[in-house]
Amino acid sequence: MSGSTASETPATVIAHLRDRQHAHLTALGEFLSIPSVSMDPAHAADMATAAQWMVDCLQRIGMTRTEIVATAGHPIVFSEWLDAGSAMPTLLIYGHYDVQPADPIDAWHTPPFAPSIRDGNLYARGASDDKGQVMAVVAALDAWLHTFGRLPINVKLLVEGEEETSSVGLRRFVRTETERLHCDAVLMVDSSMLTPQHPLILYGTRGNCYLEITVRGPASDLHSGTFGGAVENPFNVLVRLLASLQDGDMRRVQVPGFYDRVRTVDDAERRLLASLPLNDAVLQAMTGAPVLAGEAGYSAIERASIRPTLDIHGISGGFTGPGKKTVIPAQATAKLSMRLVPNQDPEDIARQVIDFLRRQAPPTVSLDVHILSASRPVLIDYRVPEVQAASQAFEKAFGALAGFMIGGGTLPIAADFQEALGAPLVITGFGLPDDNMHAPNEKLNLSCFFRGSEMIAHYLAALASCP
Repeated sequence: MSGSTASETPATVIAHLRDRQHAHLTALGEFLSIPSVSMDPAHAADMATAAQWMVDCLQRIGMTRTEIVATAGHPIVFSEWLDAGSAMPTLLIYGHYDVQPADPIDAWHTPPFAPSIRDGNLYARGASDDKGQVMAVVAALDAWLHTFGRLPINVKLLVEGEEETSSVGLRRFVRTETERLHCDAVLMVDSSMLTPQHPLILYGTRGNCYLEITVRGPASDLHSGTFGGAVENPFNVLVRLLASLQDGDMRRVQVPGFYDRVRTVDDAERRLLASLPLNDAVLQAMTGAPVLAGEAGYSAIERASIRPTLDIHGISGGFTGPGKKTVIPAQATAKLSMRLVPNQDPEDIARQVIDFLRRQAPPTVSLDVHILSASRPVLIDYRVPEVQAASQAFEKAFGALAGFMIGGGTLPIAADFQEALGAPLVITGFGLPDDNMHAPNEKLNLSCFFRGSEMIAHYLAALASCP
């Protein structure tokens, strides 16, 4: 790497990326053509095919050791290049090759697993979440290895196949293979920018506590004329219970202890949020809602990042078909979740909510509450060199330093990385808010894909000189 300092990306690396854009796009198209839907058993063979495709790709670009790691579910692809020496830092990069189901198929303008390009966007299931972002990393590694035969730092790469189904196998792998995964920083490339001109780094993510509540009454559905007024209607009880969880005016959760561990956000963090191009009007336009709503006393961006939430996702039971059926259902069920901010513990929150519901439930019904998932929130010091270096790499590739915020969503594996490896996390990505992740017509902005690969190339060089 003569003629460059450790913190600079040689021009030949960027030139290689730009010369090879068509080849990298072709490879991404092949990857996207594999319907690696992790939650559908009918696609088990496709999952294995996608994992092997990634192994072949990494071996082809020159990663020195690449293997498939079996799990009880879908396999993990693990790859590494460690020839930079012990004096240089080691970066662990994370992504996933599994995708969401494409349903409803008839809502797609083009087949979900036949990638197509329109208006500067690549359309396919997994284009943005997360195959396109993984391939931006692969392109950057390829550029360094092809140009110099080496990387500026040591790199380990984890590409899992169960992100869309809670990362069960990877979470066990991370907890049991800490020595193998030892690193100086973890780069998680599975997120979005604010706009093509506004990169974003998450210095935390909210956790999640997902509950299923079932209220049971009579032994079977009953005629509401014959028995109405004489027995408890589980739907009526369920609706009252759900309504008791949140104040209708202030939008505050009414469960005692719910806010006890919510941390106070200092002025510096509030300034970070205020500096983002996401005021209430912008967020309202993004949602299509007639008026924004939420916890009183906070802006919309604060409600969606640094404050906890409670949301009902579905209610089932009784009769919901066309026409009418006067039935008192034997049971009614609701699903709800709470997004939790740093310091809130999902197990504690679940216990508090369950105890509250049991106290509210009348003796005329039975109540069952099941925890469907519990993921811990994450908080990262955005001032550390490894995180700041990523912001500077964005400036070189996109022309702007990254903004910082706590992500409103949940990345379950982030807490496992943080707790098991003890290394700084850099959570970022090159998707856009309108990429239709998990929805029909998922897309990836090609400019973000190409510049994202350049950002990764710059970041590898920047880490080489991090203190």
